[in-house]
Amino acid sequence: MKTLRTALVAGVGLLALGLGNALAAGDHDMGTMSGDTMSADMKAMHEELEAKMADTSAFGEKGDPARATETVKVEASEIKFDITELTVTAGTTVKFVVTNKGEQAHEFTVGDAAYEEAASQMMAMMTDMKMDPAAPEHAAMHAAAGNTVIVQPNETKEFAWTFTKTGTFAFACNFVGHSEAGMIGTITVK
Repeated sequence: MKTLRTALVAGVGLLALGLGNALAAGDHDMGTMSGDTMSADMKAMHEELEAKMADTSAFGEKGDPARATETVKVEASEIKFDITELTVTAGTTVKFVVTNKGEQAHEFTVGDAAYEEAASQMMAMMTDMKMDPAAPEHAAMHAAAGNTVIVQPNETKEFAWTFTKTGTFAFACNFVGHSEAGMIGTITVK
């Protein structure tokens, strides 16, 4: 779990570096905020999102695909997933196989409500900064957390997740506007 947290924190740090570079390069549209205010605001938002995304233990942990006891195939298209709910037993390692049949990139993230909200805010911040959340460097950052894949059109990716706690969780595409349009579902862990 410590390795997962370290990878996630490093990934979020890379995102912060990317945001900082975008700010420095002037590749953004932040209205009339001054450079000092913008930096402080971005830093505060980054720290808040980093804290929310650093701990995935509320909904599970990265699993080993070789030890998965269940496989769930998910198809993404414009703009939906072919499943909307899933029920698993606590302790189950699920291998998610996500195929993008659509014409634009999609994300598939497993999380609790707080994690999904933080991921959505991070995607919105990246989009506002004119950064492509589907770019390879961002996809690699997401992969480090173990609960997310970004799939390009006609691509299939997989990851395994072990659901360690009971409760109601979610899966979503957090690209701006996607979950709001219906790319979201419920995971019930009993």
